[in-house]
Amino acid sequence: MEEDLVLVHRVLRGEQRAFRHLVEKYQNYVFTIAMRVLNTREEAEEVAQDVFLKVYKMLGSYRQESKFSSWLYAITYRTAIDNARKKKLPLQSIESGSAALQTPDLHSKSPVELTQDNDLRHQVQAVINRLKPSDASIITLYYLNEQSVQEIAEITGLSLTNVKTKLHRLREQLRQELSASALDHQ
Repeated sequence: MEEDLVLVHRVLRGEQRAFRHLVEKYQNYVFTIAMRVLNTREEAEEVAQDVFLKVYKMLGSYRQESKFSSWLYAITYRTAIDNARKKKLPLQSIESGSAALQTPDLHSKSPVELTQDNDLRHQVQAVINRLKPSDASIITLYYLNEQSVQEIAEITGLSLTNVKTKLHRLREQLRQELSASALDHQ
């Protein structure tokens, strides 16, 4: 994080090479976030370019109250969502490809446990997919990307109280839907 701050200060002093270092360091990060939201390479590449242009123009407004990567995540997320809305593209769940929903360690669990884990993972994913994209993103940011409530507020532009309220409501909704699903399978 300190390295990022040094680079930011150097960019603000006019050093173009420092900005190039930031771009090189974060280009895959930005592209991956955009790709998870948009699910099309061309759109994700376009958004990534837009993001770095915005970052360059807005770098003076970065207040260093949060990590640079969180600030960049927020810009990327909002730019990707705006792009999808303008072009009326279907939004993807941001957790696609997340390690939290990947195949478990096949050697440490029995076939029954693996099947149960896989079923639960599919049930959770199905519930998340039924949520509004903004709600799905909040759940994903908190549980899968392990962002703090404060970081989620910064990323989404919602108030801290609103994020806490939404998380509480969404947890209850997930709990109810997963409980109902479990009863259906008995």
